[in-house]
Amino acid sequence: MNRKRQLVTALVVLAVGVLLVWGFRARRGELASEAASDAPVISPRRLRPVSGPVGDEVGIILDPGVQMRLGIGTRALGTGTATAGMKLAGQLIADPSRITTIQAPIAGRLVAPSGHWPVYGERIAGGVVLAQVSDARPLVTPRGGTVTKVGAQPGEIVQAGQLLVELTDVSQLLARVVWRQDAPSVPPATVSIAPVSAGVGAPAAVQATLLGPAADVDSVTRALVYLYRTSGTWIGARPGIPIVATLLDRGAMLRGFVVPTDAVVQWEGLAWAYVRHGSGTFVRTRVDTRYPVAGGFLIDPAGLEGPVSQLRGADTIVVRGAQILLSEEFRAHETSGDAK
Repeated sequence: MNRKRQLVTALVVLAVGVLLVWGFRARRGELASEAASDAPVISPRRLRPVSGPVGDEVGIILDPGVQMRLGIGTRALGTGTATAGMKLAGQLIADPSRITTIQAPIAGRLVAPSGHWPVYGERIAGGVVLAQVSDARPLVTPRGGTVTKVGAQPGEIVQAGQLLVELTDVSQLLARVVWRQDAPSVPPATVSIAPVSAGVGAPAAVQATLLGPAADVDSVTRALVYLYRTSGTWIGARPGIPIVATLLDRGAMLRGFVVPTDAVVQWEGLAWAYVRHGSGTFVRTRVDTRYPVAGGFLIDPAGLEGPVSQLRGADTIVVRGAQILLSEEFRAHETSGDAK
């Protein structure tokens, strides 16, 4: 009987030992797997110096298989034309005839019957019950517009005649254009108006019609100022933003190379495109966006002074997947420690 008990005990001890060894090995495998998953993924080195027109630049290297997987598409720069013209500085201002002010009819506490109070930049339709002061008749917006001033908040005690909300119809604005000394003595009947920060995704210019000289001169240059009424606006157009007015010369055309809009990416407020060097190296290059044309930007227009683009007519640029290349470039910077 004792021999039988000893045998059973030995088997139990052996089984426990086997389980402990198996558990130890399994746990060690789990720890190794976790360590491997937590380890940083080091991508192949994809950056290298490339000789360019302004010295050494940094190119991102992608083999044909990676290019295909990322959907990179390229094509050679094409030629294009744009209408030449003088550019003058200016500013958008509100048309006084298109400003609606909502004022308190009496003194009292301001409430918002709908529970919502307008904020700056919000679009308010006409016929909306906007506010009520004390027990006076509710105030209804006589016409729609964009909120350009907020003079009070619900719950405040307001005075009779106090501005509550100002609405401005920004579908048509006025442009104050500062007339330089070298500008034509007789202003043209129409000019082209665009925002100063024209770049990637910038809206197309709108036409503006001459109203006449402003009542005052420019406060800085003391030059004459002419007022133009825009035929339309763009998203974000508001009174106070700077604009560029172009006096078109229909008889003069600029010729250069067109960088398609799809080829342009934006980084740090500047426009860039990727130029292919050889079969698999791509270099990010600045794009001049001063001359927007249909479908892109005209660069190096002949006969004009100014900075010359680093892009050349023989260059092949990325027209599909430029944003992906930008992401790949900076991911390579992070993994390799390089910087451009």
